[in-house]
Amino acid sequence: MPKYNKLSSKHVLIIGGTKGIGYGVAEAAIENGARVTIMGSSRDSADTAVSNLRASYPLAQISGLSCDLSKPSVEADLEVAFQQAGQINHVVFTATNSLPGMVAVQNLTPEDIQAGHTRLCVTLIVAKLAARHLPHDRDSSLTLTSGVVAEQPHPGCSLLAYLAEGTKGLVRALALDLKPLRTNVIEPGYVLDTGLWSGFTDEYLSTFRNSLAEKMPTGSAGMVEDVAEAYIYCMKDRNCTGEVVKTRSGQHLT
Repeated sequence: MPKYNKLSSKHVLIIGGTKGIGYGVAEAAIENGARVTIMGSSRDSADTAVSNLRASYPLAQISGLSCDLSKPSVEADLEVAFQQAGQINHVVFTATNSLPGMVAVQNLTPEDIQAGHTRLCVTLIVAKLAARHLPHDRDSSLTLTSGVVAEQPHPGCSLLAYLAEGTKGLVRALALDLKPLRTNVIEPGYVLDTGLWSGFTDEYLSTFRNSLAEKMPTGSAGMVEDVAEAYIYCMKDRNCTGEVVKTRSGQHLT
């Protein structure tokens, strides 16, 4: 194994790898010499992302899978997908289901609460299947995704903060349950070049981006290409497990 290029020839499965941070992790893993399989919610989204990645990296080994994480059969469907992927060394989970935005807890609907329940359950299922399919050694890893709202909430974010903080607690317990397989979680701050902001107008995003540039110590919100590096680090550092790795533009200092 290369001493510092530890992802060379390794197989990385990215659940949610068709867009946003997950797509950036796919690009970064490829540039680190990995073989990459991305999983999207539909066959079309997976095929499109694979086509785009192959256009950028024509010599890379890239494949795509699909799985609708909102279906009641999600565990069985994910099991099939893991089997189709073959031998995997690392799993990255960046997928999101449809969650409410700024909604005070007293205004959450049963559907909102069910969406949160689904998100937590899917994360547990991914961990269960990773334990089943990944090699049981410290060279392999599972990396989950949280969010800065866990530590710096604002009004209307009770459900999102609950999910984000719950994921951080989960990853610490998983580090013990799944040892020596490593488990970590990334906590991004504001990352504006993802599909999560597609519902906002260009004018709003421009104003928000400028306000973040003035507020953040780095002078900018995060970018996918920067945040993706945190996932690469967690895959490569065999001494890292049960950790919350934060990449948030110094937001905690403001």
